[in-house]
Amino acid sequence: MESTEFLRTYVSPRGPMRMLGGAPALDLANTLHWRQGAEIDCITSYQDLLAFCIPALLLSETERRVLDRHAVNRPRVAREVHLEVLKLRAALKSWLGVCAKNLGRGVASKRVALRSFHKAIGHAGGSAGLGDILNLQSTSTNEGLYLPLRRSAAAAAILVLFPSGNDIRQCEADNCDGFFIDDSRSKPRRWCSMDSCGNRAKAARYRLAHRK
Repeated sequence: MESTEFLRTYVSPRGPMRMLGGAPALDLANTLHWRQGAEIDCITSYQDLLAFCIPALLLSETERRVLDRHAVNRPRVAREVHLEVLKLRAALKSWLGVCAKNLGRGVASKRVALRSFHKAIGHAGGSAGLGDILNLQSTSTNEGLYLPLRRSAAAAAILVLFPSGNDIRQCEADNCDGFFIDDSRSKPRRWCSMDSCGNRAKAARYRLAHRK
């Protein structure tokens, strides 16, 4: 079960999204998910990306304000960055779809997905060095608009290079493909959230068991 502490929330144009992944890269993957039978994309613009990066701890409020101003003056670059983040997210979800522990995919599939994911991370990172990723001053240039992409790529790389001691799993509820780090101490955690997906799954099982 997720922590009872206050959960960071990204208020997207498609509704609120709680940060349940346990890692910024998993939260990024979860911005494309299923809700009530429909696929929901919570990052539909560069401005949405900036808003997501605050609760994901990938940008500061100051960085967001600076980049938001630059995006108004450079809409073409902002759109390009947004599209590149979506490509990175797609590669991330593809990799997670074969490496999540409760999905049990084959070793060959995992190797193929990992190679594609590595390529996507490298492309997203571009020629940016550590200074470009960390330094707020880079937001004063046209290249600075790429900061959300660079930091998303860094978060994805951390997920691969420094894996959590716990397991990455996918929510088992119907109409949800959210990923999360299973930090439960007893039996494996099955749902991204007990008070949403977990309760719906239990209610569905109850209705099925008592169907006349």
